[in-house]
Amino acid sequence: MDYFDKIKEGLADKLDGQELTLDSNFKDLGIDSLDLVDLVFALEEEIGTQFEDDELLKIKTVRDLCELIDEKTK
Repeated sequence: MDYFDKIKEGLADKLDGQELTLDSNFKDLGIDSLDLVDLVFALEEEIGTQFEDDELLKIKTVRDLCELIDEKTK
């Protein structure tokens, strides 16, 4: 499954026309921690897993989140 598209869809209303890439930094995009938590909760429900708090603290870029999802779904 392509989680990048799911992330992009989940953040569409927050991006204000900014381009989202794997190397996009959430902070630079204006995505705050609450926005990120909302996104992660939605992804958790969709993929049927749960992320630990220490894992969430390491997420800085879209790539970080995609890689974490890949680890959790293996």
